[in-house]
Amino acid sequence: MVKGEKYSIKCKRFALVLSLIFANSFFFNGQALNYYLLREAYVHEGGSYVLSSTGTPEDLVHNSDTILAKSKSGSYCSGYTFYLLFKAMKEHGWLDGYTKSELKQMQKEWYGNTKEAFETQCLYVLEKQKLGRKIEWEEAEPGDFVQFWRNNKSGHSVMFLGWERDSVGVISGLKYRSSQTKTDGIGDRIEVIGSGPKEINRWRLYIVRLEKGEESIEKNPFADQKN
Repeated sequence: MVKGEKYSIKCKRFALVLSLIFANSFFFNGQALNYYLLREAYVHEGGSYVLSSTGTPEDLVHNSDTILAKSKSGSYCSGYTFYLLFKAMKEHGWLDGYTKSELKQMQKEWYGNTKEAFETQCLYVLEKQKLGRKIEWEEAEPGDFVQFWRNNKSGHSVMFLGWERDSVGVISGLKYRSSQTKTDGIGDRIEVIGSGPKEINRWRLYIVRLEKGEESIEKNPFADQKN
């Protein structure tokens, strides 16, 4: 497959995703960063899930320093979501002023590899760096970051796509994009929020939005679109 054909497929895939989001009553309220993150989220697809190496689908480089090398094989959730954060920060010039060691520490905390960051991970990092704020469930929009834990104590780092609701409108599930075994790497998935051992624990689901004051406000091409 030639480069042009791959780009066309990615564009079509992203357009389909946006149409599905809008069709399910989700639209962006001027969150241009969320739009950027969603676009980047669909650059990669599949690629296998491998819980080893760095977990990221691309080399993450700043000022000629490799912060994380591309995973040797496949990807996993924390590597995928950190890749999205890194790409957004680089695109908006927010990496300037960070040293290699500071970015490595940020990555370590994003992966939950410190005692302080273990529970909330992405939320901990973005609040600590003043790059985001905690989001309540009803405020959540596609492109927000999520860290959740299941009742069996397994966890997952993901990008929010939407809620599943029952017949009376109560939130019953989470639709997200990440890297996991069920999609053989990067893909979209829905999980139930409930009391079962493999279901998401509603008390351990944390949502955070990447934003940095006035610097993050720019025109979103879909901001004025209505459902």
